[in-house]
Amino acid sequence: MFDLHIHSDLSDGADDWKTILQQAEALGLRCVSITDHDNCEVYAQMEQPERYFSGRIVTGIEMQAWHQGISIEILGYGFDVEKMRGLLDGLYLPFEVIRGEELRRLHANSVALGMRFAPDVMQRYDPEQYFYATEYLHVEMRKFPENRALVPDAESWEREHVFFKRHTSRPGDPYYVDESDLLPGADRVIEVIRAAGGLVFMPHVFGYGERALDVLHGLADAGLLDGVECYYPSFTAEQTVYLLDFCKERDLLISGGSDWHGANRPENKMGVDAPVGQWTVGSGQSRCGGKILF
Repeated sequence: MFDLHIHSDLSDGADDWKTILQQAEALGLRCVSITDHDNCEVYAQMEQPERYFSGRIVTGIEMQAWHQGISIEILGYGFDVEKMRGLLDGLYLPFEVIRGEELRRLHANSVALGMRFAPDVMQRYDPEQYFYATEYLHVEMRKFPENRALVPDAESWEREHVFFKRHTSRPGDPYYVDESDLLPGADRVIEVIRAAGGLVFMPHVFGYGERALDVLHGLADAGLLDGVECYYPSFTAEQTVYLLDFCKERDLLISGGSDWHGANRPENKMGVDAPVGQWTVGSGQSRCGGKILF
């Protein structure tokens, strides 16, 4: 088992790095990567990680980028931490600017659709409690049951990350938030990952709905991907097979992860257990022909 998509409390996860490594050890994982959003500070914090985890640790980061009119995320692996920290300096606008604008824009869209919020909703946003402003506003909108009628599907009402993918990041949707002036382009983010010596992967491909394959093929056709996250909790068996075949045909690396957030997203369980007989970790090849990351 392995897990190459984990979030700590330095982004929107619930657990610190020691707790994460201890849990990975208890589960018998062989390789992990902590991929916090837009930062790699967890690796600067780590001291003697071998005391907590006996497997391999791959440096990782999940970076937000603007691409083809939507906000996407790009995974970077195996980079030099100090180089990455230097390259991140100035890449993103200040955290409070991005989150503040996201909050204002989504709130305006929601109110225009008739949503009800507490009068002081804008003033109460605390970035220390909510990593994403959209997460906070999603919590606030659910405090008024009558708002449910204004959200198209039950899963988006229940889960903020689904609401974000299906609505706030979907052009043409009434909740769509244009962040083209807030985020770096995908080509720039990929340039940073590679300049730090890292590999570029596309995560949770099918989370982008009808845009998913356009984004995947576009990045791959441009030679901007080194690999794809083929194993992800929400993927169907058919989707995983599609991505494995895609990687095999294009000689791309294969990865997988749980998108672990601890108690902040308890439905995701740490660890990826690929089908028996498919992986040969020691040789660096999968028996289906695709190359694995570690």
